Parts: sequence; structure tokens; C-alpha cells
Amino acid sequence: MSAVSFALSRAHSMNIQRYHRLLKTHLTDVERNYIEWRLSQEQAALAAIDRPHRDGAHADAGRAASVY
Repeated sequence: MSAVSFALSRAHSMNIQRYHRLLKTHLTDVERNYIEWRLSQEQAALAAIDRPHRDGAHADAGRAASVY
């Protein structure tokens, strides 16, 4: 795993943990829906890092970190 893949993987994992913690708190329906949406995005991004593209390149090749 490249340094970039490792850093992205760690960032996504930490975000996922944070969203799980937030879901255990009292939230409005709008807040809960947003956090669940972001959680699914982070999980998909984490899965994409470990899933190689058809051409053999990794999902993070040439990709800058997300700024959300």
C-alpha cells in the first residue's frame, strides 16, 4: 500500500469512527440523514482505495484528498 493510500485509508477510517460516534448522540432527522449519507460516502471511498481499477491502477492514483 502506498503512502497516499495509507493516509487516505486512515482518514476515511477515522471519519467513519467519528460518524458512528455521532450517530449514538441525540440528532434531528435532518442531521441523522446527513451523517448517514456521509458515512456511506466514507465507507464507499474506503472500499475504493482497496479495490484496484480494471487497468491495475488504484482508486487513489492521481486523486487529492477530499475536502468536506
